[in-house]
Amino acid sequence: MRFGSGTYNVRDSEGLNPDTLIRQQPSSLQRTISCRVFFLDGTENQFSLPRQARGGELLERVYEYLEIVERDYFGLQFLSLLDPGEETQQKKWLDADKSIRKQMICPPYNLYFRVKFYVSDPAKLVEEYTRYHLFLQLRKDIGDGRLPVAENTAALLASYVVQSEFGDFSAEEHVENYLDGLVFAPNQPGDFGERVAALHPQHVGMVPADSEFAFIEHAKRLDLYGVELFECRDVVEATLAVGANAFGMIVFAPEPPTGRSRVVDLSPSKLRKISEFPWSCIMKISFKRKHFSIEIRTVIDDDTEKNSVLTFHCFSSPACKALWKNCVEHHTFFRLIAPPVKPPKGLFNIGSRFRYSGRTEFQTMEDVKRRVVRADRPFNRSSSKTSFARHTFAGGSGTRSTDSSRISSDGAVDSPELSARGVYSAAPDFAPDARPSRATSWARRLLLAPSERDSSAPGADAPETARTLADVEADCEVVLALHKSTSLPIERSVLAYCTS
Repeated sequence: MRFGSGTYNVRDSEGLNPDTLIRQQPSSLQRTISCRVFFLDGTENQFSLPRQARGGELLERVYEYLEIVERDYFGLQFLSLLDPGEETQQKKWLDADKSIRKQMICPPYNLYFRVKFYVSDPAKLVEEYTRYHLFLQLRKDIGDGRLPVAENTAALLASYVVQSEFGDFSAEEHVENYLDGLVFAPNQPGDFGERVAALHPQHVGMVPADSEFAFIEHAKRLDLYGVELFECRDVVEATLAVGANAFGMIVFAPEPPTGRSRVVDLSPSKLRKISEFPWSCIMKISFKRKHFSIEIRTVIDDDTEKNSVLTFHCFSSPACKALWKNCVEHHTFFRLIAPPVKPPKGLFNIGSRFRYSGRTEFQTMEDVKRRVVRADRPFNRSSSKTSFARHTFAGGSGTRSTDSSRISSDGAVDSPELSARGVYSAAPDFAPDARPSRATSWARRLLLAPSERDSSAPGADAPETARTLADVEADCEVVLALHKSTSLPIERSVLAYCTS
């Protein structure tokens, strides 16, 4: 008699036919994973990696693909839906020391290349190619609403973007309303294009590299520059947003709700900075479950020091740990010469052993100084206008326009000289009548100023040997080389050359 039970031996049944195990072995394609990476210029690329590959292997492949030297400022982000207690998509940074599959759980493996550490001064970046990616990231932050900008500042920043893409203003080429379709920031006013067009002629002579440098110089002064926000509450249950940057930790408060609505709007445009704690005043940062604490040392009037602890309540344990890790990484990258050694694994581990394992900003800058910097490395800038494209060369003093017949529908330039990433392999051949860059013009003016001032002074004797234009051009080349190698402003480069 058979009752309501049964047994099925899985292993024995598979062993009956040897071909079963052979067919179930993963193929060569199944032994790899395919990761799709979206870049800041709007392009994307697929990377095939072993199934057990760590995040560092993908990061290395991406850096080699982009040919980025100052790579430690960048990282890869992905969207995670699998954290317990999280109802919305959470952005996470890919950990270089952990398996990709363990971090992202399941396909599709879509990641986004972006700036992780926003440099405090663009002059610290040696390569123009690195500054260009920071420029693209800031434009994306502003366009997505993560970096709110006042209307006047937005118009100024947009004018630098227009100068970088369109070149010098020309009344014949840039007719009225030529910027009507410009979209730079959310909720921009209707006359935004006219205001940008009024500022565009003020940047005559600026090459794309100068425009992007000025763009970053103004953007770095914004309160939310380089800050990743984390929602939390204080001890009185007031909703706040906390983040870290190169200088320390910042606390933001939203605008109070109006009317009968009690919903707090934490969008970046509704936040105002209420507190800022520099790294030099922070003694310790810690978390336990949903509680995040900052120990701060302050100096009272009588030169006595006092320690105080600020505690914030996050909405989930993973979010609290993510805030803590973000602060640890920013402090290590910007403040330390080298990352600290990870504490050894003990028998009874209490607390997280996480430490930032990459290179610090100091190590990155020292490594780039030791390298042979490709000051004149050319590359192709992407254009936000499909009707316009422009070849620009890093470190050069001129630009040239591209024939519109060679522009594809996506705004890229169809040229046999371009590689898959749009990098030129041949040296640029500038036109002899190309307009000198702003740096070249300033160098000539500053080098000529002393001789003109001395010769025009009352009672001054005529110089024994007048400086010819060839002498000035020779000095100008030396000053420009010093300007490129040290990233000093052109005025300081001239002063350093004249006093040497």
